[in-house]
Amino acid sequence: MVGGNKRVRIILFKNRLYRGELTPPHIDFINWIGAQEVRTLPNVNGIICTLPEGITDEQIRSAGIVAAIEENFKIRLVPWAPAKFKPFMYDEEQLIPWGVHYIGAHVCWPETRGQGVKVAVIDSGIDGSHPNLGGNLKGGINLVVPGASYYDDNGHGTHVAGIIAAANIGRGIVGVAPEAELYAVKVLDQWGEGTILNAINALDWCLKNRIHVANMSFGTDKYSSALEEAVRAAHRRGLLIVAAAGNDGGPNTVDYPSVFDETISVAVVDSRGKLASFSSSGPEVDLLAPGSDIVSTYLWGSYVRLSGSSMATAHITGAAALLKAKYPEEDANQLRRRLLSGAQKAKGIDKNLTGAGIVRVDLSLKSFPGA
Repeated sequence: MVGGNKRVRIILFKNRLYRGELTPPHIDFINWIGAQEVRTLPNVNGIICTLPEGITDEQIRSAGIVAAIEENFKIRLVPWAPAKFKPFMYDEEQLIPWGVHYIGAHVCWPETRGQGVKVAVIDSGIDGSHPNLGGNLKGGINLVVPGASYYDDNGHGTHVAGIIAAANIGRGIVGVAPEAELYAVKVLDQWGEGTILNAINALDWCLKNRIHVANMSFGTDKYSSALEEAVRAAHRRGLLIVAAAGNDGGPNTVDYPSVFDETISVAVVDSRGKLASFSSSGPEVDLLAPGSDIVSTYLWGSYVRLSGSSMATAHITGAAALLKAKYPEEDANQLRRRLLSGAQKAKGIDKNLTGAGIVRVDLSLKSFPGA
């Protein structure tokens, strides 16, 4: 609710905006419904606005100009699975986490470390003061509180960022692609919640800033036409989007936006190569990756072990960065095929619910996935 008796709605139109701008029929419609605080949506054929109490969604649909009307509902961190949540510090020792080894990332490092690849962590922000992250964090934006810092006040984004690209500084941990460039796109607040509008704006920011790979470790069980349109537009314009399947612990439980065909949907295996009990699965899943008991960077220079499809997603994003640095001429679709071509079938797992199998970026690096 906004302004007491007003409702926030996203309205998608049947007839196209003109270069992203409202046409006279759109304006007449907006005046008829009494919409206020109207903003067009980037890369989406629609608006977000507030509506007076006196008009219903059904009345708006009856006008014939509307393709869809929906709430600007919440997105959230996919629920964290139980983990040993106790931040700890490293002094002089260095650790290459088990997931980095498991997907063969360390085997790729003589040829590629993700150098020059721009990776957006669309999440709760990144703590750039962390010694393993500061050198690779190149910028970002706060879409929760525009103009404010993109500093991570939750911790989740910092953990994800470390899995993707913690730098090899001789201590702490090393990420999958330790020389990739990180960009913090803050769409989630300190409680791990955001909105569909935040996600749509995040994808637009990625396009404007020529990001190569976007990591989306959040989800919702509600379908959004607007978010699907934004994802499709970003994919069409070359953005590789990696999304968490979810932690709902059963088949046919994949969250949005991971459901969409234009994303790489990621579910979780544990260190034994088994589908994690907490992981969502379903026919939408494309790849499996380590996501159980993963140590990575956390707030205030610390480290923590967490489990979830968020962690698995970050491994795939890091793998994509390694491949993009090695094959800079390959587009998002070619990189996707390359990732899938190196995957290894997991034993004892229903392949109809877990995609191509467990990512092996060292095998993808040498594969010939074709055109």
